[in-house]
Amino acid sequence: MKLITSFLLCAALGAAITTVSAQDADLASADSSNFKDKYPFQYERWTASKADTVTGDMIEAYPALAILRAGTGGPAGPRLLKLRGHYYSYLDFATMQDSGIPSGGKNDNTSARCLVCHSTLSAAIQDKDGEKVLLSSKWSKYGKDGFHPVGCINCHDPKTMQLRVQPTWLNKMLVKAGKPVFEKAGNDRFSLICAQCHYEGYTKTDTEALPDNPNAKVINSFTAWKNGLDLASQEAYLNDGKNFENNKPHVDLIHPLSKAPIIWSIHPDFEVFKTGVHGKNGVQCTSCHMPKVTEKGIKLTDHKIGNPLNNVQSTCGQCHGTKAETMAAIVKERKQRAETLRVNSMNNLAAAHLEAKKAWEVGASQEEMKPVLAEIRSSYWYWNSLARAAYMHNPDETFAGFARANDSAQKARLLLKDILVKHGVTNYQVPEFDTKEKALALLDLPQRDTFIKEKCNSIEKDFAEWRKTPGFKEPQMPANIESWYERECKK
Repeated sequence: MKLITSFLLCAALGAAITTVSAQDADLASADSSNFKDKYPFQYERWTASKADTVTGDMIEAYPALAILRAGTGGPAGPRLLKLRGHYYSYLDFATMQDSGIPSGGKNDNTSARCLVCHSTLSAAIQDKDGEKVLLSSKWSKYGKDGFHPVGCINCHDPKTMQLRVQPTWLNKMLVKAGKPVFEKAGNDRFSLICAQCHYEGYTKTDTEALPDNPNAKVINSFTAWKNGLDLASQEAYLNDGKNFENNKPHVDLIHPLSKAPIIWSIHPDFEVFKTGVHGKNGVQCTSCHMPKVTEKGIKLTDHKIGNPLNNVQSTCGQCHGTKAETMAAIVKERKQRAETLRVNSMNNLAAAHLEAKKAWEVGASQEEMKPVLAEIRSSYWYWNSLARAAYMHNPDETFAGFARANDSAQKARLLLKDILVKHGVTNYQVPEFDTKEKALALLDLPQRDTFIKEKCNSIEKDFAEWRKTPGFKEPQMPANIESWYERECKK
């Protein structure tokens, strides 16, 4: 396999890895290795997530995802990676096919806002330039500063190491929801730290311009927490046009097949957890994902954020006397049940999108399709809000939500059957989408191969150029680490 002298593969090439700081002294704290001498245990445990090397192509595993996520991913179409440790947060973002192609400024449409949840650069930039500059810039602007995955200063003040949240939207949204701000939230601070990224948020462009660039508008974030954190309350908020300046329900994406106005829910982990039995009883995210461990006789927080089942005695065992194997069996049963509901609703929803596309083609009217699109919109909201580990965070919401997603998808399909018959189409067969290739073929992506090739070239050329910048932070990666680049650019 040919090796390239790129940002991604320098470790595989045997490049000399040293601890360096970002070029701009004000961004030096973005480098988590600066804290390893004073906090060696925490640093060692943070880097331990490096062992979680395996990612994966979720659309290959679940082809229906291509249909559900149509309209995303740019000309290459949708993509979705399997989750892995925080150590790879920047790598997986920077090599996404739709994270912009900085080369020559072409297609550089990805906001630096993405860095808030993928890099310590976001925290350092906010310390230096402020939140407005970060949210209103392109991510490639900061590419020269190198490899800085989620780390120390995403959660800690670099001077005092006290817990902090930087995005100003968080406290604003807590106030609107009638809840204490972070500084007065007591033990809930240990979940709100995670809520900086593991929440369901949206963006809007304000009329305010950046002070140093009158042509660049300020991008702000908002949540749907005002009516409550449960999924039904959030959906009601987003459906109520009175909450938005245009007096219309919030829409993130018009689905290119069904034309449904989608709410692009991705990961309301905080909200789902806080409305579940553990969240309601004072358990915090860190209770299970960052438990206390004993090191040299001292109790410390484990900074290897990971699966609670890897250390049941320190996680579940804090409250439950259940044996590890018993707890593992409970988790397995819930996961399997959620998986069955998830796949059934996903496949029905994908079929509804395709049947809606056919209905438009044969002349269905806006009035006929209105109730169909409402059901598809609702189905997607519940389905995608629960697609991660919600089966443990909030099993009741998970099982009921997937059932509701499936019910709405089936209602849409029944309505569509009548519409198709009305327009002379009987016994319509939904095209097969049981493989990634078949599903992507239904999306009409003539520029897919060209776009992927350009992205591969961008990764090789732009990162190689950025590496010439003095102080560029080299990635400390295992050799031949799996990534989108490895799969798509080295075929």
